[in-house]
Amino acid sequence: MKAREIQEKFLRFFVDHDHQIMPQIPLVPENDPTLLFTSAGMVAFKPYFLGLDKPPHSRLVNVQRCLRTTDIKKVGQNARTLSFFEMLGSWSIGDYFKEEAINLAWEFLTKVLDFSPDKLWATYFISDSKHSQIPSDKDSARFWQQAGMKPDHIVGLGYEDNFWRAGKVGPCGPSTEVYLDRGPNFGCGRKDCRPGCDCDRFLEIWNAGVFMQYEQTPKGQYQPLPFNSVDTGAGLERLAMVLQNKDSVFATDLFAPLIAKITSLSRVKYGQDKYLTQFINLIADHVRASVFLIADGVLPGNQEQGYVLRRLIRRSVDAADKIGLPGLEDLVSVIIDQYQSAYPHLLKKKDNLGQILSAEEQAYRQAINRGKKEIISLAKKKKEQNSPVSGEEIFYFTQTFGLRPSLVQEEFIRQSIAISDQVDQELAQAKRDHQEKSRSDKKFKGGLADDSDKVIAYHTATHLLHQALREVLGKHVHQAGSNITSQRLRFDFTHPKALTKEEIEQVEKMVNQQIEADLPVTFEEMPLVEAQQKGALAFFADRYHKERVRVYKIGGFSQEVCGGPHLKKTGQMGRFVITKEKSIGSGKRRIYGILEED
Repeated sequence: MKAREIQEKFLRFFVDHDHQIMPQIPLVPENDPTLLFTSAGMVAFKPYFLGLDKPPHSRLVNVQRCLRTTDIKKVGQNARTLSFFEMLGSWSIGDYFKEEAINLAWEFLTKVLDFSPDKLWATYFISDSKHSQIPSDKDSARFWQQAGMKPDHIVGLGYEDNFWRAGKVGPCGPSTEVYLDRGPNFGCGRKDCRPGCDCDRFLEIWNAGVFMQYEQTPKGQYQPLPFNSVDTGAGLERLAMVLQNKDSVFATDLFAPLIAKITSLSRVKYGQDKYLTQFINLIADHVRASVFLIADGVLPGNQEQGYVLRRLIRRSVDAADKIGLPGLEDLVSVIIDQYQSAYPHLLKKKDNLGQILSAEEQAYRQAINRGKKEIISLAKKKKEQNSPVSGEEIFYFTQTFGLRPSLVQEEFIRQSIAISDQVDQELAQAKRDHQEKSRSDKKFKGGLADDSDKVIAYHTATHLLHQALREVLGKHVHQAGSNITSQRLRFDFTHPKALTKEEIEQVEKMVNQQIEADLPVTFEEMPLVEAQQKGALAFFADRYHKERVRVYKIGGFSQEVCGGPHLKKTGQMGRFVITKEKSIGSGKRRIYGILEED
């Protein structure tokens, strides 16, 4: 059964049971500051679970693209871990609860997908002393048995396994998961092997119910929600693996064309060498994830979502070098061909996807070459001194050239230089020292040279410029820095290519329209989380006191967290002119602008 057939059966089954199909959201949630990425299908529906908004229907179903990076180091090393995946999800919001959710799951798995009941196991939540305020979920165990599950196939697991939460705060609850017994050949050989074991015998194929009963508060308390709800989720790739009788998600029809392209370009035979096959799997997962992230407006960078994307691409480049793959860009068209029917926005952005991926790869390769030259230079000194390389010195290369610590260590070993016995501790300390220094350096006046009227006018203009760039170029534009004097403003932002003459003219025109409108500049104080929930831009959130920030609004045009100072009306600043636009590195641009007197 092909993956899209599984998806269609899933949607049809729940539509037949009175569920309404809902559209997907991007990989970066627009109004949820607690999450970097859409990590599950329920992310879009959190306001419904909290009673903050009314759903279009009490029963919902969809397919959602998701990204998780908690197990990124495991990708490629086992048969099932992915960073990007598609989640089949269904929801009951104040409608049915545990019993009907479990009955629906049993019917879909055994009647629609034809899984043998003898091979299915279920887990449910059992409490412990650390989480004594949350009672064990004995109801789910009883309902599984009533549905037809063998009693000895129903296993209680603790908080980490069977209590689901989307983040540090928000709706949460006990979960019940369905596992497929793939047989002893996939197992560890232990007699007590069952769901919860780390071996590959028992594969989770469906979270058949996260029973949303609580809201986790910032203080770690669990308060009852206004009503009970159900959130289910099944990874499409895992279902495809078992229904296509494959040993790995990478052997399914979702990955087959991409794996074939990687092996043809690298001339490495898939499956022949375990070590090389792991690198092929990593590349397939990471490049697929990167393509979807870029398509959803993320650009490689050093913070938040951009940092994760950069990490995915650079890990892919390192793996490509291991198997002799000449580059990543040629893989983009294969991914688009595979997914364009379900995700037509990929085809529209085809050229941009390849350009951004290629630019980041080339920038990283140049950094590697520069870093290797400096490693060779330091290695000569180490040989003369007969001393090992320290974690602090390795950290220098990670910060200066963006090289992964393991790659730096490999290069020094290749130069016959020993690694310090305390390298891990030294690396950790160097990182802590760097973070502390960064926090100290950030205690400045937001890039302002002084607080003269002209400087304040220029600072206010950066808010207009920032929003105008996002309106003209897209929501991927984020401020990356600024510097303001009484003569000009300098504004750095994320964007993959040079602005055209037409785009510059559009931005100028939009800024000047807001100036001519003489918009009021007002501010309101509130917690940072509330500011982000209201849509305020806050790309330097770590610089502010999270308990109270100022949100500056310029009419209805701009809304941004900032320390100030600002003009009271936009009409006080004069006409805005962009004098220069240039690149300042991979994925970053810089604009210089002046304010002319009327």
